[in-house]
Amino acid sequence: MKLSLLDALDTKEICSTAMMAEKIGSSCEMVTAQLERYEQLGFVKKTVMDTSSQCGGGCKSCKGCSHKKQSVPVTFWEKVERA
Repeated sequence: MKLSLLDALDTKEICSTAMMAEKIGSSCEMVTAQLERYEQLGFVKKTVMDTSSQCGGGCKSCKGCSHKKQSVPVTFWEKVERA
């Protein structure tokens, strides 16, 4: 059975857009478009972290982080708990 994107976000795993696309049987572009639409509707929250200035490295508090400063922003999507 194929997962929906919102169901896949419920798994709380850290994964790339490409990994998410593979999980739900879609393309990276479609996953990105869906996530952006879900953000507009209030189903997901997007957080962009500029790791070059916000990450001190070595803190070990971000799951899936390599603990190295990077110069590219990292985008996180999380499902919003709705009442």
